Amino acid sequence: MSVIRKKEIARRLNLPITEAESLVITPLLQLSSLFRSNADDDSIDLRLGTNFLLPRVPPQPFTYPSKNFAKQSHLRVHVPLGSFLVIPAHQTVLGSTLEFLKLPSDLSGQILTKSSIARTFIVIETAPWIHPSYRGCLTLEIANVSNTPLILYPGRTIAQLILLELIGAEKLDRKLSGTYLGPIYPEAPVFNDPEEDLQQIGVPPDDIISPIRPRK
Repeated sequence: MSVIRKKEIARRLNLPITEAESLVITPLLQLSSLFRSNADDDSIDLRLGTNFLLPRVPPQPFTYPSKNFAKQSHLRVHVPLGSFLVIPAHQTVLGSTLEFLKLPSDLSGQILTKSSIARTFIVIETAPWIHPSYRGCLTLEIANVSNTPLILYPGRTIAQLILLELIGAEKLDRKLSGTYLGPIYPEAPVFNDPEEDLQQIGVPPDDIISPIRPRK
């Protein structure tokens, strides 16, 4: 793999969307400054979107990753541009990028916290690897690891996108699939029930202990 530079990013952004090498990152605000000569040549700044998933207090005194987890674990909130979200100390939220991405089949991506944001002890994570042919806004796991509440304004830059070309990859329209595909809002995690996963590796159902159901 090799990191592609701004000149190549700009070329791909200007291709018709039907072209196999076409790249879409939209909206690209302040386009003139994004591609100015003294800007970082190996990354694109991404902005914080306006939708968030706030963690709920779980019904049990623990987190239980299961099919019902996504339904019970978060509260969806919209914070319009101009307003802000307070993240208490040592708390987390799920956000998303303002930008929608369409990657071609020969590019993958990686998201990094902007260094200025990281120095306020905000950590931004996304399943940090973005697979070729991905479509959608990126869900961001945002953690305030500082000792004070921090304020986030949707619309401000928060992360950097690095794009990498897969050497020798075919440039073609791939069949799209995946757990998180085409989202425009932050997505809660999706799980099977533990019993389903463990039975796939041969653990008998009677040997699987559930923390929320007593054993028979």
